[in-house]
Amino acid sequence: MSNSTEPLHRVASEERIKEAERERIARDLHDELGSRLTAIKMAVAQLGQDAASRDATAREQLQFADQLVDDAIGAMHDIIDDLRPAVLDLGLLAALEWLARTYSRQTGIPHRMLSENDLPDTLLEPFQMISLYRIAREALHNASRHAHARHVDIGLFHTPGQLVMEIIDDGVGLCAGNIDSSADPAKRTESSGIRGMHHRAESIGASLTLEAVAQGGVKLRVVLPVLSATNLIK
Repeated sequence: MSNSTEPLHRVASEERIKEAERERIARDLHDELGSRLTAIKMAVAQLGQDAASRDATAREQLQFADQLVDDAIGAMHDIIDDLRPAVLDLGLLAALEWLARTYSRQTGIPHRMLSENDLPDTLLEPFQMISLYRIAREALHNASRHAHARHVDIGLFHTPGQLVMEIIDDGVGLCAGNIDSSADPAKRTESSGIRGMHHRAESIGASLTLEAVAQGGVKLRVVLPVLSATNLIK
């Protein structure tokens, strides 16, 4: 192996290990913590049927305990989804559409989903899918929190030999990403996010570019070399 390829292989190996560990933690949370929280909820429900629970104060405390358990279960599912988004089981395009809808609901920023054709699931392995998903999520986070965008376009296109993902916003542009370490802390966070996206792209052998668009804002473009569906079927 040449010296020039060693850093890239090391990055890819480290990212794969991290994703495998995230998936293991998500599975353990679901199986172990999830079952215990469900058992607690059932126990609280049983107490609620007890004669002593007819006391108004006792009923109120049991209702509060039941709500705490529900909140804990909800928080657990949020953590699991962050570690290993279950929506990716539906394919990358469906996952990006879900991410975009969630982003619009949370921020009030409208989005447009662009896709020329359906993406064959066989083109991508799980590590590639989750890496592209995390890049898209970081890009949307930057668009709302740092770039103050008013609209976002998300595109996913497949051509022979490559997959292209584009995220275009109409925010303040690249100025916040080209700063030194002495700049405003909020902007340094964005710069760190951009470095993280480059890191993820490198780990799957993709190229990531950022360019200013004519009307203001930024176009993020990720190009991933992939085998054609025909070759994979053969």
